[in-house]
Amino acid sequence: MTLALSGFACQRAAAPRPAPVQKAPPPVLVVGFEQVALRTTAWVELHAWLASAGRGVVELPEPALEGAARAYREVLLDDERDEAVTRTARVLEACDDQRCAEDAVKGTRFAKPYLEALPAFLARHWTRRAALSRTAVEGAHAALGDGQVEPLVVRLSRDLAIDWPKSPAVVNIVGDAPAPGRNAPIRMQLATHGQCFAGATGESTGVHDARIIDCVLSYTTLRLDERSAIGVALAAELRALHHEEDFVRAWTALVVHAVATVVTGFEPKHTSPLRRSASAAMPQVMEWLLHEWPARMRGESVTMFAKGYADVVVNAKP
Repeated sequence: MTLALSGFACQRAAAPRPAPVQKAPPPVLVVGFEQVALRTTAWVELHAWLASAGRGVVELPEPALEGAARAYREVLLDDERDEAVTRTARVLEACDDQRCAEDAVKGTRFAKPYLEALPAFLARHWTRRAALSRTAVEGAHAALGDGQVEPLVVRLSRDLAIDWPKSPAVVNIVGDAPAPGRNAPIRMQLATHGQCFAGATGESTGVHDARIIDCVLSYTTLRLDERSAIGVALAAELRALHHEEDFVRAWTALVVHAVATVVTGFEPKHTSPLRRSASAAMPQVMEWLLHEWPARMRGESVTMFAKGYADVVVNAKP
């Protein structure tokens, strides 16, 4: 009996197996749906995180990152339209490896702080930041699943004259995005933290899903301007007026309004947080769109609509 008990005690006292080492996620993660794919990368995530800290949205956990955020803050002070921060994000979105990311930021005003923060970020923070984006992807999967997006994409493609890509159109997602600049219509990136994915007390699943779909489709469509006959015509009109610098804001306002209109057609109780943000930054333009879109497009050519809309954007310029 004693021997048996001793053997049992030895078994219980045996050292536990070490926990498996958690591998860092790959620097690029992509989840595809039918017409849309969500993509998160370490390269864009760091840029958005530093910009968020620079605008006071988040606090960073270590001095190596805090110094970079202070440098970002200086650049963002005069980036009221988010042109510099967004332009850098766009070139980083095209990167699949670290060398590309390092080359992408060179020559930008963010280069020095970004490159100084990158090693610490990859070594100690990317795993947790990637988990934030995965949480949003799971929420998007629930909202976008079961073929719910296809009729919306069909309608949106018709309204904005978009040749939607045959393969899923890609939208980049980050954990945090900086608050928009004073004259920027919306945040520069689709973010996990913020109104797009946050639930509201007492709201229905349909309303919650509609908000996610609205945000995902808006940020996806913003990248399809060159595939839109309206986008191309609008760019040409603003260029003719010597206001080509206003194209991004004009296209953003139009996309946000068009997507909100389409999604509300399927969920009448939906309220678009992006349309609300754009209305605060561009009240005259959004008010015009509220009354003229899509009714005006039904009686005018793409060129005529673009001409009238370009005039409104230029006259309402802050």
